[in-house]
Amino acid sequence: MARGRIGRGWQLAKESWAVLRADRSLLMFPVVSGIAIVLAAIVLAGPGTALYASDTSKPGGIVLWAIAAYALTFIAIYCNVALAAAASQSLDGRDSTLASGFAVARQRTGIIAAWSLVALVVGALLQALEALLSETPAGRIVGAIVTSLLSAAWSVVTFFVVPVLALEGLGPKAALTRSAGVIRERWGEGFVGSASITGLVFLVAVLPAIVVGAIGVGIAGSSPAGGGVLIAIAVVIVVAALLVGSTLSAIFRVVLFRYATDGTTAPGFSAAQLERAFVPKRGRRGRQI
Repeated sequence: MARGRIGRGWQLAKESWAVLRADRSLLMFPVVSGIAIVLAAIVLAGPGTALYASDTSKPGGIVLWAIAAYALTFIAIYCNVALAAAASQSLDGRDSTLASGFAVARQRTGIIAAWSLVALVVGALLQALEALLSETPAGRIVGAIVTSLLSAAWSVVTFFVVPVLALEGLGPKAALTRSAGVIRERWGEGFVGSASITGLVFLVAVLPAIVVGAIGVGIAGSSPAGGGVLIAIAVVIVVAALLVGSTLSAIFRVVLFRYATDGTTAPGFSAAQLERAFVPKRGRRGRQI
């Protein structure tokens, strides 16, 4: 049942939080990633937009947009690889730092660059497919369904790619094969959904932000200063939720990958929890919960 899945997901999030609380330096990786992404967007996407807005420079704008998209993808994956490496170091009881995590990422720069291109091309192809199928009202529905299914499948087979890049240093093709193989060998092929806990954490954390933001908007007319403060608080909560949620997700993927590959169960986690991280399909053995 959904309630059982939510309960397991929440428990896994709590155990991941315990790892983060014991090594708060892990939270700095998404902070660095966010700052770098914003700066890259300003430097590349901003001029690209300006060029595209000009009737005579649209091709140049498109080129800059493509470069910006690749740069943003590379930065995100590069920082995620560094975070995964640092999380693994922390789970081993070693002192993990920004320097130690990024030292691993630097060693993997070539394969990270190659995987970033793969991820970007697949994302672009999925968007192009949806656009192609959405030329009619019925096509929009079909396109949304098809691309959702393909995106879900892609997210599952690539679930362990970042830990593989960080911990094993395999190239894009080998990393994709390794990620899909680990899931198939440990959990079989009869499962649905992803083991990600990011959405659950974000949902729980963002609910207060919605309430605070709504109050801020409501009182903004009579008290602009008070409304502005509440809206700013709501934005801070959302940003914090994104940072914490992405960090917990990265920690969890490393924990799950280590368990799946060598049977290592991180402190606080149980083998039973990790074994049921992916949700089995209903089958002849009965209804899974």
